[in-house]
Amino acid sequence: MAEMQRGSCHPDGSAGFTLLELLLALSLGTLLFVLMLRLIGADLQLGRAMAMRLSESSRQRRSLELIRAELGSAHSWMVDPPVSNRWPCRMAGRRPVLAIATHADDVQARGEDAIVYSVGSAPAAIWRGQVLMRCGPAYSLDGVPNLRGAFQNRVLLDALPLEIGSGFTARPHPQWPVLELEIEQQLPTGSGKRRSLRSRLAA
Repeated sequence: MAEMQRGSCHPDGSAGFTLLELLLALSLGTLLFVLMLRLIGADLQLGRAMAMRLSESSRQRRSLELIRAELGSAHSWMVDPPVSNRWPCRMAGRRPVLAIATHADDVQARGEDAIVYSVGSAPAAIWRGQVLMRCGPAYSLDGVPNLRGAFQNRVLLDALPLEIGSGFTARPHPQWPVLELEIEQQLPTGSGKRRSLRSRLAA
């Protein structure tokens, strides 16, 4: 009886845990749980960043395809044109990057029916950074621009770089009679920094 009282075994013969061992196990479990939560949070942030890049890349391609289609049906165009007081939309301090003539007699794309793409400050606080805007007519259900309708300014893309006038360029190709179009956005990453996303297209 005396030998049983001096031992540290339970009546069923299994060894017990001290309070220190229980606290250590609880601490390790809590640490592992916190690490798992951080890993899951990092994966979610990475997934959101990748989804945003895919979405914005698709928007960039659609915008470039729209510009290429309008250049394909244009009578003429002008890169980095001076502001015209005959354009249907006010630039409001934005820099015109590309003007597209929709009529044969508007050789320099400075008339009241010209489609104008501009880069500059956003028209409202809901947009991120600078924006690429299109001043032009709406499209009908059959995909044809309604040149008889009202011309309006619409934001195509936001999150353009903060440098004034950057984010969209149209350059004549050095060898071919086409334009090289490029769009750049500055998108946030999971770490809080920003990363450039670019798309290019020849039109």
